[in-house]
Amino acid sequence: MSEELFEIIRLISLLIVGLPFIVALFKFKILNKTQIVLFYLLLIIILVEIISLFFWYKKINNLPIYHLYTIIEFAIISKIYAEELKSIFSKNFFLVLVLMFAVFSVLNTLFFQNIFTFNSNAITVSGLIVIFFALSYFYALLKEVKYRTLESNPMFWINSGFLIYFSSNLILFYMNNTLFKGVTEASLILWGLHAIVNIVLTIFYTIALWVNPKKQNT
Repeated sequence: MSEELFEIIRLISLLIVGLPFIVALFKFKILNKTQIVLFYLLLIIILVEIISLFFWYKKINNLPIYHLYTIIEFAIISKIYAEELKSIFSKNFFLVLVLMFAVFSVLNTLFFQNIFTFNSNAITVSGLIVIFFALSYFYALLKEVKYRTLESNPMFWINSGFLIYFSSNLILFYMNNTLFKGVTEASLILWGLHAIVNIVLTIFYTIALWVNPKKQNT
């Protein structure tokens, strides 16, 4: 993959996040709880990307931002699943998990991957846990059908997006610091694929915010 193509894909990946955010703004009054939490996640993503780009243009290392963002992202995703998986796991389970992950992330930053290094250990652990959440949600969905159609279930799209995104990027996140030093053809290909998967995730976010959930009559 050429650097020019990579930059185009990366730019699309950055700009497209505005699409679900705009949809959420227009439909904010009728969003359900899960959609509202997703909206706040998008708000933080946009804020992080703006700060990250500012640092990049100023030639300042922007990796410290992602050490903090990883914890916040995991907490918000856990909040989504705490509501959707309450029939399987207690809220205390998610609270303890978030606290344990936050402690692990801080220890990783202090002793293993300093704040100016890509925090692949924390992101890998986060990805594995989210994949577990996603599979648990599909299991719960098979046990109890809450919606007439999956197409009108926002969480179905969110969960599918998470599963595709974190599964696809798990190896990349883990191997980034060890295999790729600087800009190489291999790193451009892998980070280009990451940007493409991020675009797919954002499309799923957009659908999740666009649909109107219809619960079954009881």
